[in-house]
Amino acid sequence: MDNPPQDNKALVIKAEDEIAKGRFTNLAQTGSTQDAFVIDFAFVQGKTGWLLARLLMSPQHAKRFSMVLAETIAKHEERYGVIEMGPTIQ
Repeated sequence: MDNPPQDNKALVIKAEDEIAKGRFTNLAQTGSTQDAFVIDFAFVQGKTGWLLARLLMSPQHAKRFSMVLAETIAKHEERYGVIEMGPTIQ
């Protein structure tokens, strides 16, 4: 019986079921200090909002994230068309 080669460098990320389900967010706010970037994700309905997650990243990781997000958006628009900005929450 042949066993496939093991890739000892493969990254395995585990998630609890509630996290793996995902959450819909319609508001993201960002801020930064010298050492960290903070991204808050919230869901807002009317005049009420709920903070769903707060992510903290190093400046280096935030920059890499920004670049990969821009690449992903460009690929999405190439495949599905330009994303219209739509209204913003004031």
